Amino acid sequence: MHLHRAQEHRTAHTVRPATQACDYCPVHAQCLVRGCDRSTLAVWQSMLQPTPPLRQAGAGLFETGDNADMLYMVRSGCIKTYALDRDGAECVRGLYLPGDIVGLDTLDADVHRVTAVAVTPSQVCAVPRARVLALMEDNPVLMRRLMQRLSHDLAEAQALAGNHTAEEGVAAFLVSMMQRLPTGPSGALQLPMTRRDIANYLRLATETVSRVMTRFNERGLISSTRQRILVTDRAALERLAAAVALPTPLYELEQARRAA
Repeated sequence: MHLHRAQEHRTAHTVRPATQACDYCPVHAQCLVRGCDRSTLAVWQSMLQPTPPLRQAGAGLFETGDNADMLYMVRSGCIKTYALDRDGAECVRGLYLPGDIVGLDTLDADVHRVTAVAVTPSQVCAVPRARVLALMEDNPVLMRRLMQRLSHDLAEAQALAGNHTAEEGVAAFLVSMMQRLPTGPSGALQLPMTRRDIANYLRLATETVSRVMTRFNERGLISSTRQRILVTDRAALERLAAAVALPTPLYELEQARRAA
């Protein structure tokens, strides 16, 4: 999605968003402040900034060079970040789903290095970066959670950028989506991103991703129709993905910490 289109969508919002109450947030269990005391929750809610919903694919959240004064928690939908190469082609840097935080790469920067747009209609919470960092200094639990997220995001990016085959990369991507997305009544995943976005993110050609998906269908690993994926042989898919060495999902790390 090119810059002018993102800017056009971003300035088109005129509807005032609903009040963003943490108690009713669909991803409250994944938020940095989950389980915190009432005083911390009150401070967090006081920090939230009104953010218009991104009502269609391509709606812009921020652009390369914009002031990086906010962090964004994805409440619903999907956000992607990208940069443009010398030829003006899109290079996807991140795909963010409900519960993810957009903007953690700017903790040491004053401006955004990438552009962020909605992949599907989305809603985010925005909090001032400086106030989040100040709150972290007085709250070791929040600081640990933030460092855990940063570490996990870095580990996943390094894993997917490693030396592996196209089949291993696509399998790892699908395993990651199985961990991060809810499934429907049939157990199928509805991927919000297109195969072009997946290919761009994995640094593969779109045709390569399509061929890999076709082979997975033929071998009985998945049953797919466009962006709907039903994993029919999870064990085989996970064996393929093992070469990529994805990090342990955050919710599993949290469960292990509580059990220790």
